[in-house]
Parts: sequence; C-alpha cells; structure tokens
Amino acid sequence: MRRFTTILLLILLITLLSGASLAQTPRYGGVLRRSLINDPPTLDPAMITDTASDEVARQIFDGLVEYNPEGKVVPVIAKSWSISKDGLTYTFYLRDDVYFHNGRKVTAEDFVYSIKRVMDPKTASPRANFADPIKDIKAKSKYILEITLKEPFAPFLSTLTYSCFWVVPKEVVEKLGKDFATNPVGTGAYIFEEWKHDVKVRVKANLKYFRGRPYTDAIEWAIIPDEQVDFLNFEKGLLDITGIPDTEWDRVSNDPKYKPYIISKPILGIYYLGFNVQKKPLDNKYLRWAITRAINKEEIVRVIRRNRAEVAYTILPPNMPGFSKGIYNWAKENLSYNLEEAKKLLEKAGYPGGKGLPELTIFYNTSRAHQRIMEAIQANLAEIGIKTKLQNYDWAVYLDLLDKGELPIFRLGWVADYIDPDNFLWVLFNSGNFGEAGNHSFYKNARVDELTNKARKVSNWNLRVKYYNEAEKLILEDAPIVPIFYYVSQPIHQPWVHGLYVDPLTGLSGVRYRVVWLSK
Repeated sequence: MRRFTTILLLILLITLLSGASLAQTPRYGGVLRRSLINDPPTLDPAMITDTASDEVARQIFDGLVEYNPEGKVVPVIAKSWSISKDGLTYTFYLRDDVYFHNGRKVTAEDFVYSIKRVMDPKTASPRANFADPIKDIKAKSKYILEITLKEPFAPFLSTLTYSCFWVVPKEVVEKLGKDFATNPVGTGAYIFEEWKHDVKVRVKANLKYFRGRPYTDAIEWAIIPDEQVDFLNFEKGLLDITGIPDTEWDRVSNDPKYKPYIISKPILGIYYLGFNVQKKPLDNKYLRWAITRAINKEEIVRVIRRNRAEVAYTILPPNMPGFSKGIYNWAKENLSYNLEEAKKLLEKAGYPGGKGLPELTIFYNTSRAHQRIMEAIQANLAEIGIKTKLQNYDWAVYLDLLDKGELPIFRLGWVADYIDPDNFLWVLFNSGNFGEAGNHSFYKNARVDELTNKARKVSNWNLRVKYYNEAEKLILEDAPIVPIFYYVSQPIHQPWVHGLYVDPLTGLSGVRYRVVWLSK
C-alpha cells in the first residue's frame, strides 16, 4: 500500500512538473485583448504623432531598424549597414525575404518611395522634420539602399526607428489615398483586419512573417476612454493587459492576486503643462513663472498619482543620456512649489493677487486621470488669485487644436521617439518645429535654436551634451512648459499572458506583441 501511494505521488509530481514545463513553453493561438483610451487618429506611418496610433501601427509595419527591449538599435528589414567616415552616407543591406501583406516583395525602391513620401510637402507629414537631415536617398541595387545626409547628424540611425520611416507599398498608398490611414498595408507581424471607430481595432496574425509568425492569432484593442471601466473589464477577465488607475493602485498593488503580474519600469517620457507663449497673457514670462511656482507637483505625484511617477523638474528624464543632475538641482530649487514666490512673481507680472488677470482656460484631452490633475492645478492657481476654468476635448480634436496653436494652456505628455536629447529639446523647443512638428508652445529663443541645431551636427558626445545642457537651462528659465512628472510604466497582465515587456521609450505603446503568448 505504501509502495502504491509512493508511485501515485511520483506520477502526480511528474504530471505537475510536466504541466509547469508546458506552461513555460510558448504556444500559438488565442486573441490578445488590449485597450486604448482614444480612437487612433491614423494608422498611416507618415502621419502618426500619438501613442495610440503608434501602438496599433507598430504591429502592422516595419522599418530598417528598431529598438530592442534594452534600448539598443537592432536590424529589422536592414540586415546590416555601414556609415562613411565623414558621417554623410548610410548604406543599408536589406533582407530579400520580406513581403508586404498584399504579397509583393519589399525592395530598396520601396524605402526610397516611403521616405521621399514623408519628405514631400504634398504629403503634409507632421514628422517631415525628422527627414530634414536627408539630402538624397536612392536604391543602389534591388536590396541596397543608400541615404546621403546634408551634413553629419549624430542621432540619424536612432531616428530611423521612428514610425514615419516604416516602409509602405506605393501601389496601395496611391490607390487608396487618404483612405490608406484606415486601411493600412505593411510588412509586420500582424495584418490589419477591422476598425470600428471608437469601438475597436483588430489585426490578425501574419502567418508568413519574415521573423516567424506571431504567437497570437489576433490582437483586439477596445476603445475605452474611462479608466475605471477599463480596469473593471480587466478584473472580469475581458482584457489581458491594461494599466491600473491611480485610484485603484493601493488596493491592487498590495493584493497577492495581482502583485506578481505588475511590471514597473521608468520610461523616457514627461507629463507637463504647456503654454502657447505667443498668446496673451501667456506671453508674459513672469506670469508663466508664477503659474510654475504655484503648482504643487509634489502633491500631485503623492496624492493623485499615488507615488507612481517621479516629480519632474527638468525636461530631460533622468534615464535619458545627457541628463544633468546640476540642472535638476537648480530647477528643483528655483522652479518647485512655493506659494510666496508665486505671489511675488504674479505681482511682478502686473497682476497682484490676480487683479486684472482675465480668467484662464486650461485645456486637456478627455480622461478622468487628466481631469483629476487639471483640477488640482486649478485649485493651486486659485490660491494665488488666478481664476481658471477647465475644457476637455476628445484626443483627435484636441491634437488638431494643439497643432493649430489654438490652446493657450494645455496638458500634454511626451515620450521619446528615439533615445537622444535631440528628441526632446530640438523637437519640442526649436522654432523650426512650430505646431504639429512638436513645438506646441510656439516658443522661440534664438540661442536655443542655435544650440539645438549645432548639437545635431557634431559627433562628439561631450560637446553635444554641453550644447543640450545650456539649451535646457535657457528653456527652463523661459518656462514655456511646467514639467509635472516623469513617467513610470506600470502595466498589469493576466496570469496567462507571457513574454510581455515594457518598451524603454514608451512603455506599452512601444511593445511589439508578436513575442507575447497566451497559455489560456
């Protein structure tokens, strides 16, 4: 009897071990269920500027190179490359086994078309400025692409990871015109299948993908603007991966059922309040300083964000190369919450106690999370006599108004497109990028323009950092934005989700879901 019991125990142990082993072996099948708070404005790579569009389109398209989970530039359609000694010519050697979803093979000419399309003013790409350094692009042969720059541009290889440089099929783009934005055709691990606006977006597995078919059969994003509804769906098992509302953080992060499935990682992003410095009365630097010093960002992070972010004092996040601890300490001392200083600055601006200052409107895109932060800022400003009202718009409308410069005070977040200070300081504050190109503050400082332009052209890293540090200090002194917090990505996934990682740049929106698999 004892022997029989021992045999049963051995069989049970082997079964359990086999099950555990099988559970860790990637399997194919299933639908990965995600959510977005906004309907993507576009799925055309040339037109993407937001994270919702980027997350979906990233599954459909590929470029020459991409960032891996560690933040290193790695080959994709380009299997290798070389750079001339003068830093002007980049030669890419392409794979010969890549196909568009319509069945046609990708060649160097497709990249010539795709990149020149971004550069063409007729396309009106909001990211055309990313291609400004390019002088010429041509196909040296069927699978050799050559890009020549106007002058050396240190971050060029990194910029090629961005969505505007993903390859598209000329015949489909020209046939569909603007409808390509809602019927995209790429080379990626997933094929566009369905889009019910403001309801859901669905893509299906590309079974012939050149890097191997993705594990899941499909991905479906539900459009859920309300984060509480979103998380309730997760708790019901209707979503596989999502974020955790700040209001639920204490409960969820301390629950043994959920805690093992939360991933926490700082990303290269910043949440800020911006000013259109060309609109009165925001053209008054002392008013901007007064608002800056009146905002209790420390309390916003502690109370509203439940310490799930890091209080921001600088524009560059601490994990961005070129970050300056010295500038951080200066900004913390001179730009952090101080009511008495805020009142003095408001008086210096010509509005003692807020007298004579018209009611200001703070704009934000529709989200309960953003609303809570804007309400806190509204209460902060009231303490020094600044009257404000809040106005929200859906994301696509909001983005359009921002691009046109119609929002005097606005909420915005910025997450890195590529790992370089250039992507923050040049894109957001160089006067050549007004509006949709990135500078929504319509900020102009001749010295900042000079420094950010020079930093792009030199290859010496220490010299580049010197230029960027000086530019950042000048920008902070001019206060076209108020840094509120640096982002920390903290998604949660179901126990049956495996292989999920957090992209070092943008968190979940930068993940390529082809590596994620489901055991359920």
